[in-house]
Amino acid sequence: MDTILIVFLLPVFFMLHELEEIIGIRLWMDKNGAALYNRFPRFRQTIRRLGSITTPAFTVIVAEEFILVSFCTFLSAYTGNWIAWYCCLVAFGFHLVVHLFQFLLWRGYIPAIVTSLCCLPYCIWAFRETYKFFTPCEQVGYALIGILFGALNLFVMHKIVGDRLLKRI
Repeated sequence: MDTILIVFLLPVFFMLHELEEIIGIRLWMDKNGAALYNRFPRFRQTIRRLGSITTPAFTVIVAEEFILVSFCTFLSAYTGNWIAWYCCLVAFGFHLVVHLFQFLLWRGYIPAIVTSLCCLPYCIWAFRETYKFFTPCEQVGYALIGILFGALNLFVMHKIVGDRLLKRI
């Protein structure tokens, strides 16, 4: 398969997945917030903080992530250096696996599970088709960088939203 096609599908699958979250998370949290508090009391503060994010504010977070993923994709395609794209792919794949664990813990629908199941095969396919670009050591190193950068970016964006800089939206 053509590497460019594999690379440029990442922002497409990313946005498809995020749309399910944007559309469903607010209603789902309103409906299931109390049950989440009861089932996972150790995470009440996190649940409360995440549950307070408005749909427009969440959309801003997604837009920022989409710009990053798209930039890394175009940069990698332009330069032929696949590191930035690979880091994004790993972060996205990890994000999908986190949703699978959330689904298993919750034992019911969560906004993101349908597209997680649809997008994971793409990630597996992309890993399989592009593994030759990196040594196993590089794969592990770039995977760690991608996951850490993705988690840090998500934390910072949620912090910005939590500090009400975007609450006016």
